[in-house]
Amino acid sequence: MALLATQTCIEIRQEIGWTEKRTIETSFEMKLFDDQLTVKNDHYPLTAIFDISYRKKPGKDTMGFLYLHTNRGVRTYYIKDDAYTLVTAYKKLKSERPELR
Repeated sequence: MALLATQTCIEIRQEIGWTEKRTIETSFEMKLFDDQLTVKNDHYPLTAIFDISYRKKPGKDTMGFLYLHTNRGVRTYYIKDDAYTLVTAYKKLKSERPELR
C-alpha cells in the first residue's frame, strides 16, 4: 500500500458560549493510496470512487471545495490549498488501471 498523494482538508465547527460565538477550524489529511483513499475514519476502495474534482479561487487563504464522487454519493470537503496534486495522481492511477475505469 503505497502513499501516492495527500490533501489537507478543513473541518469548520461553530461553538456558542455564554457571550460569544466561535468558529473553530481543524485540519485533517485525505490520503490517496494505490488501492484506497482514506479520509479521517472513512476508507473508500478505488473501485468505489468515480471521480475527484475541486473548485478553488486563487488566493492564499481562500476556501475551496473538494468533491469526492463515490458510489455512496458526492462528499464535499473544505480545502485551503490547491488539490491539483491529489486529482492528478488519482487520474493517472485511474488511467493506468483498467478495472478503475
